[in-house]
Amino acid sequence: MAQAPPTPPPMSATELRDEARDSIIASSTGSSDPTTSPNSSGSLEPSPQLSAVQDIYQQVFPQLSDLAEQRNYIGIINIAEHHDLNGSNDKSHSRLLLIAPLVLAYMVLDDLTPAQHALARLPENVFSHPLSHALAALLASALERKYENTYARAQELFKMSQQSDFPDPRLGKTVGLLVNDFLDAFRKNTFTLVSRAFACLHVTEAQKLLGLGQKEVLAIANNNHWQFDATSGMLRPSNASLPPLVATKPGM
Repeated sequence: MAQAPPTPPPMSATELRDEARDSIIASSTGSSDPTTSPNSSGSLEPSPQLSAVQDIYQQVFPQLSDLAEQRNYIGIINIAEHHDLNGSNDKSHSRLLLIAPLVLAYMVLDDLTPAQHALARLPENVFSHPLSHALAALLASALERKYENTYARAQELFKMSQQSDFPDPRLGKTVGLLVNDFLDAFRKNTFTLVSRAFACLHVTEAQKLLGLGQKEVLAIANNNHWQFDATSGMLRPSNASLPPLVATKPGM
């Protein structure tokens, strides 16, 4: 099968701390197979609870939650970056109240390198939290454009955020909302890339790339004026102005 659309190169470390943290991220994600990723069941493993003390992270979080409801991702990034870089007590687990929305806001905007930097800043005790691991695993799959794993890990993170034992229900609601926004944006970007990169592709391949069932894929294809041959199962993008680059069938 032909390769998927081009992927952005991995971030190269420029500081010793970034280099060390990148190594932690790489070791935490391990295989891109979602069955071997941390918390693949979606449950939150026992871990230190987010601090109940009203530190700067907890004071700022309601603003981030409101901005997430408004789909104001730039607002989330600006506020979270400012307070994360200037906050005190950076080893507190409550710092995840800023980092989780920050990373996911970057991912919604497909700005993945700053999302890496945000995770790389975390001290080891905060990075070892299951939520940090789940964010790192999702980010790794998105960076590698491993589509099926990206959808699987996004589902794992969403399920984790909705668990009754999630450390902070308010954060869980915001994480769930931003994960869904990321999935919508990721599918939209993928559909655009597929439209440009493929002359035609089998419907089962489109299902893998979009993380949807056949009925949903065909509905999207129809709405975008793609042609579908039910006999062969082939989809043909409608953009005739672009040169046909690839034709793919299952197993190619």
